[in-house]
Formats: sequence, C-alpha cells, structure tokens
Amino acid sequence: MSRSQLPSQGESSRPRSSVGRHDDSIRRQKILVLGWRKAGKTSCIKTVFEHVPPSEVAYFDSTQKFEKIDYDTIIPLQIWDTPSNFELETLDVPLSSFSTIIYVMDIQADDSYHEAMLPFVRILLRAYLSNPAVKFAVFIHKAESLSEDYRGENYAEIQRALAEELEDFPYTSLQQYSSLNFSDPSVTNIIINSIQSEVRFDMTSVHDVSLREAWSRVLQGIMEMLPSVESLLINFTGSSGMDNTYLFDMESRVVVASDNRGRNDATMQLVTEYLDKFLQFADLYKCLGKRKDDGEDLENGDMSNGRDNGVPDDDEEEDEPGSWWDQEDPDAPWMTQSTKLMPNTTIALWQFTPHLVLVILVRTDTWQTRRGMIEYNLTFLRQGVRRILMEVEA
Repeated sequence: MSRSQLPSQGESSRPRSSVGRHDDSIRRQKILVLGWRKAGKTSCIKTVFEHVPPSEVAYFDSTQKFEKIDYDTIIPLQIWDTPSNFELETLDVPLSSFSTIIYVMDIQADDSYHEAMLPFVRILLRAYLSNPAVKFAVFIHKAESLSEDYRGENYAEIQRALAEELEDFPYTSLQQYSSLNFSDPSVTNIIINSIQSEVRFDMTSVHDVSLREAWSRVLQGIMEMLPSVESLLINFTGSSGMDNTYLFDMESRVVVASDNRGRNDATMQLVTEYLDKFLQFADLYKCLGKRKDDGEDLENGDMSNGRDNGVPDDDEEEDEPGSWWDQEDPDAPWMTQSTKLMPNTTIALWQFTPHLVLVILVRTDTWQTRRGMIEYNLTFLRQGVRRILMEVEA
C-alpha cells in the first residue's frame, strides 16, 4: 500500500480554478505556521516577508490570535501565523486546504523536545490523513544561540524525537478521521515511513541567510512549475557561461529557483546581501509597472513599486484575477545593474517581473567579452519564464 493509495478526504490543497477577485484567498497557496510560545513563529514570517529588522524580534509579543499574511510572488501565498495554544477546531478552513505546514522549534529548549513535538505529530497526522500531498517542514530556530557542535547534536535529537513520537502515537485515536484500519501495523508503518521521508528539517536564524534558504525550500516545494523554470535557468547558465544563476522574489529576497550549480551558504549569503543592499536604491531605477491612472497618459503616471495588484473599484465588473503581464508596459526599461565583486567575479541583476529579479555570478572576463550574448539570451529566458507563469495561471 503506497502513499498514493491512501484515501484522501477533504478538499485539494492546491485550488487553481478561476475565481473573482473577492475570492482571492481561495487561489492562494496556504501555509500554516505552528510552534510553542516564544519559539519564533512570528519572527520567521515578519523578518522575511514584512522586512522587520532582526533587532526588533526580541520585542515581539506572543501571538494571541490568527494572523493571515497575503503575499504575492511567483505564486500567490497566504501565510497563517498561529497562537501557541492553537487547536485544529479553531480553523475556519479545512485542514486539507493547506499546502504546507511549518513547525517552528526553539533549538535552545533541549529539555522539552519530545513535549514540543507531540502536538505537532498530532496535527501532522491529521493533516496527512486529510491530504496526503501536504508538505511538512520543521524550522529548528534560533540556531545562532548554540555552537556548531551543539547545533548538530540538537538537530539529531529533534529528528529522533519526531521518529519516536510517530512510533508511539496511539493511531486508533484517529479512526474517526479516516477509513483506514489503524489496528493493522502495516498501515501505520506505511504512514510512519512516508511522513519521516517527507518532513524537512532546516536550521534557521533571523541573523543570516539560513531562514530565507528554509523559506526557499518551502516555496519551491509547492511550485508546480519549478522543474520547467529550473530547466530554463540551467540552459541559460550553460549557454551563456555563467557560474551561478538565481531567480529571487524581489521583496523577500527568497530564491524561487536556481540552476543548482555549486550552491552553498557562503555564496547565498554573498548574493542575498548584494541584492538587499542594491534594492535599497531601487527607486532610483526605472522599473516595470507603469500604469494608466484614471485617463492620465503614461508619461504623467507614477512609477509602480512592483507590488500593485491592480484591484478595481467596487463598481467595476468582476473579472478573472489580474496578473502582472496584464499590467505590463512593454516599452518600460527593466531595472538592471552589474558590479565587480572581486577581480575575477562579477555579479549582475535584471528585474524580470514586478515580483522577480534574476541575479547571476559570472567570471569578469566572461562578462566583458560576452555581455551582449548574455543579454541576448536573457530575452529568451524571460520570455520562457513569462510563458510558464501564464500557463500555470491560466
């Protein structure tokens, strides 16, 4: 009996039907973020998606109620921040409507790993039974508080805690949520093995690139178009002589796709810091997204910051949800920049869409001799990414 043979109950976690703008939340990929009090749930969300400085994290109050953060990137997201006393019965949507569930654990709480893992296992199993396609991630947070040796030990202990809680869980208590025979050990073994192979563990900290790397893996896990986008990036990297190619979400600085060549923490820290510093001056650059504003000519309109959703007035006729390509001015120049990091390495950037920016690392001599060819190939890469996004949205 395989994972795909387990019966699925409830709604699909990936609604893709055409809906009106007032039903915007239906088409968003929902991500449920759980964790104990002061584990760092809110900081994991707000430092990445709302640009809250890490220095302010210590002053966050405990989350008392649900907070839903709508975020537009390569796919539309809705991130749910939950209170520490969260119960499934308090959800106002089916559990099966979430595409990903993230559990945030404080790596410093080494005396209560099993106690903290038990409520997650209960929710994890309920979610799995309602939708076997759901993704799971554990953010082992505040990793900067321990030395490298202790991090490794605690990481392994948290993995063991999950495995042991899954083994010891009273599965017959779930009988009301599924038609599976939980008295059969082979059924529970399939569930245990499947879940253990699917849960991702990521060491995270708000003070380095590790948290954005963890969110990158979460986002890529629910991107249906990821293999197609990665294939385009790999072809572009190979044909243009690049060292590395990254497609970033411009606001959060999260990598949505890459060529996966020689990717490591040091390189990611370098590229992310460059992007973060450069985008502080983004308003100095002309970017995509001019709008016609109540009959005004484009020449008189304001420049968009790339996050305008084009929401109509209430008296306008409802239509399909607006998309970035519907709001494009094809004559507007793209934001672009290049910098020599070291004598032999150049980093370059191009804005792709109001949400996406491409960053490459290339040898300086290659950049100087092949820049024209690189930018020529870039037009086809952008067209390919654009086509993929339009097909997925359709």
